[in-house]
Amino acid sequence: MSQVLQNSSPTGTRATKVIGVCAILVMAWVVVSGLILTPQDVVQGESVRIMYVHVPSAWIAYLAFIFTAVASAGWLLSKKHSMGFDRFAGASAEVGVMFMAITLITGSLWGRLTWGEFWQWDPRLTTTAFLFVTYVGYLAVRRLEGSVEQRARRSAVVAMLAVL
Repeated sequence: MSQVLQNSSPTGTRATKVIGVCAILVMAWVVVSGLILTPQDVVQGESVRIMYVHVPSAWIAYLAFIFTAVASAGWLLSKKHSMGFDRFAGASAEVGVMFMAITLITGSLWGRLTWGEFWQWDPRLTTTAFLFVTYVGYLAVRRLEGSVEQRARRSAVVAMLAVL
């Protein structure tokens, strides 16, 4: 651990490394507490532990998609079309897609244990899956041919439509 703190990095100070190590230790404790030490639910049994991953993943994904839309709107509305908005939107979308995939997978696993099937055509489940596919499409649009500004404009429009 002392070697981690002593390595110099252009992106961090000793304080940020200490905070990072502390954050990792706290996260490890939270995982152990939530997934191992807590008792099982009276109704759902052990499957309730899936919710400890599923619900926060969904919140993070939705928040990341909101950030994507806000940054895309910022890019569209800014006079100079700052590429910082575009980069932030793209990074937020990648985070959102990853956490939405976790949400859909853990939700399906929980559904199998609770309902006896992996998927039900509930409107909330279906719209979440549609949102996931839409943002995967957003990431594909970001990879299309064209100038940086063309790609930023197209992806910003897709992000604004997806958030509706």
